[in-house]
Amino acid sequence: MMTWDMKFRDDRGMTMTELAISLAIMAALSLFLGSELQAMANRVFLDAAASEVIGDLQYARSLAVWERQAIQVIVNVEQPGITLYRAGDLSHPLRPTRNLKNKGVQIVRSTGGNVLTFSSRGTSATATTLTLVDREGMARVMTVSLTGIVRSR
Repeated sequence: MMTWDMKFRDDRGMTMTELAISLAIMAALSLFLGSELQAMANRVFLDAAASEVIGDLQYARSLAVWERQAIQVIVNVEQPGITLYRAGDLSHPLRPTRNLKNKGVQIVRSTGGNVLTFSSRGTSATATTLTLVDREGMARVMTVSLTGIVRSR
């Protein structure tokens, strides 16, 4: 028995006009979504870099208290990166330099100079604001207070 749908169904496929319209819609959507996805990826990379810097700063503070000796954080503004050292031994970093350029960070600004020092009590020698800026101009700001507390804004 033949139903109404089966009787009037056209099996010839799509016309060239329908195909061209479909491709134009897909191209417009991919162009729009592609730029949005890139902007979102840039934000994610910058947020990841900020999280890593905050983690390094908190680790440096904890290590200073644990080992009862000063820990220095060197901020490299020319090649965006951060390196941790024991204050008495600047020839051997505690871990490899964290290269922030891999995360899309173009500029690192520090208001307290390029060296942050956490004392054995966990306090910071200077209050510092670190700003990470990516290639799109977006920024993430972190502060280190005199008490050594690290915050992100």
